[in-house]
Amino acid sequence: MTSRPRYDPEENISRHSATDPEKCAQMAKSQGWELIGWEKTNDSILKVDCVFEGLTEFPPSPYEPEHEREE
Repeated sequence: MTSRPRYDPEENISRHSATDPEKCAQMAKSQGWELIGWEKTNDSILKVDCVFEGLTEFPPSPYEPEHEREE
């Protein structure tokens, strides 16, 4: 994966890993996020970091117990 932070407050961008750039567009559409672009990673599976405008977070999984969720 990437060594960069998921959210960079100085640039006001977020990164989420994906297997290919097409998945970045799908992620943006399904979550309603503004896709800025993507960057290659050194990971053999998650080959790109999708770059989005602002702070972006996925909603919590309904299968994850509330006491294990990040704040």
